[in-house]
Amino acid sequence: MHPPISLIWFFLTAGVSIGLFNFTYFMEFLTLFGKNTAMPRQAVIISLVISLVLIGLGAIGASFHLGHKMRAWKAIKRFHTSWLSREAVFSGAYGFVLFLYGLAYYFNANLFIQHSLGILTFVLGWLSAFSTAMIYASNKFVLEWYTSLTVLYYLNMYLMLGSSAFLSLTYFYRPEFVPTYLFLTFLFVSLGLAFRIAFNIRQFIIPRPTINEALNLPHNRPIRVLDTGTTTNNYCTEEFYYKKGKDLLGSVLPVAYILTFIVPLFLILYAWITGNYNYNFFKIAFASLVLGSFLERWCFFVEGNHVQNLFYGLYPEEGYRLRKGYMERKKTVIRL
Repeated sequence: MHPPISLIWFFLTAGVSIGLFNFTYFMEFLTLFGKNTAMPRQAVIISLVISLVLIGLGAIGASFHLGHKMRAWKAIKRFHTSWLSREAVFSGAYGFVLFLYGLAYYFNANLFIQHSLGILTFVLGWLSAFSTAMIYASNKFVLEWYTSLTVLYYLNMYLMLGSSAFLSLTYFYRPEFVPTYLFLTFLFVSLGLAFRIAFNIRQFIIPRPTINEALNLPHNRPIRVLDTGTTTNNYCTEEFYYKKGKDLLGSVLPVAYILTFIVPLFLILYAWITGNYNYNFFKIAFASLVLGSFLERWCFFVEGNHVQNLFYGLYPEEGYRLRKGYMERKKTVIRL
């Protein structure tokens, strides 16, 4: 699939926004149970402003993905059937309620109002993230994405970005929490690495469709595409198959692995074990995580193969070979 930069931009901005708010409010929420975990007022306001600006920038960036921007409001009309529509509704509601929570916190509104808005923002943020993940995980035509692993991995990436961003705030405002957030960042990045490896391994074992299945023909007669029906590229061949990306994938994916997982894990683990809480480690870890996540999302789109590519001879041949044993076991035969 052709990687849309506007959607990768939305992932990064929304991911840091929701992830950062998640940990900021969680520390406030624990105070309801008598815990001394609240961040200083200045730190909370800085975090809320960053989260609000980022979700706003994400919405602006995502609008570039729309073919007709003036009709963007129509995206919410299919709420009961479309994950894309739910994403638009929940992300918009998250930004609006986050703004209200920021006002309530800044003006020291009643605690009941503050926490009601905080909990609502928390829930809306995760509903938005879940809806975005389901856009890919529910797509039956791109089998690489069509799995619950996509959702788990996607949500965990928000936690990776949020915990690493919140680590910087604790360094300046509550240094006693630095070890806790070093552990949480290490945990979420480690889980992210495990999910990513599982995602890539799955690509080699998923039962890919064949052109026989697409044409509803028996499997004992290998069929190949002789004529794609078009002599030039069109929307389908350009948007659903990104040749340049396929050529670069072998080089970009290792870099994405290194920047997203290896570098942050090494820095966080080093700081955690040695107790050397150097702020530069946290800055580099977060920057590496953001840059790596950009490349990782780019790879995620390029790795996706739409089944319509079968008719253009662009579907991975590996899938055909993997199915060869299955084809030979099929009992259906053509008799002349």
